[in-house]
Amino acid sequence: MITFIRVDDRLIHGQCQTKIIPMNKINRVIGVDDNTANNPMLKRIFEMAAPSGVRVTVHTFEDALTPISKCMVNDKRTLIIARRPSTILKLYERIPDLYKEVNIANIPMENEGFLIRKDIWIDNEQLAAIKKLDELGVNLFFQQFPGDGAENFYWKDVKSKY
Repeated sequence: MITFIRVDDRLIHGQCQTKIIPMNKINRVIGVDDNTANNPMLKRIFEMAAPSGVRVTVHTFEDALTPISKCMVNDKRTLIIARRPSTILKLYERIPDLYKEVNIANIPMENEGFLIRKDIWIDNEQLAAIKKLDELGVNLFFQQFPGDGAENFYWKDVKSKY
């Protein structure tokens, strides 16, 4: 079962290992990132980054569709993680029955855009993806990690500003 979907440019890192995975009792992580999946060294680092007992794989977008679909109907508590909301949107377009909540965390400044929250930079492409995810009924919340000291906020509460 898919129990957590996250956007984070760092994919798996310390906060994921110590907070998100244990708090959500995750035992399977599926990374969706073409660049990481196609780079043997990055792929190996990603796959070694999870706590003991947690199976981690990283796939190109197309190759991720099958394992994600399988995890939707099994009892493995699965985290899906990608670098950008636009990748998550493509997943919902291909697998519309995905779990309808997405945590948006670290996104670095790349193009013209704005900070929506500390360390979460939104450019026009990602803003369009967020708006489309909202239209699809996905609950979006912005949080680096549980207990990060900042108040959680949800897209539904701020979308009128954008």
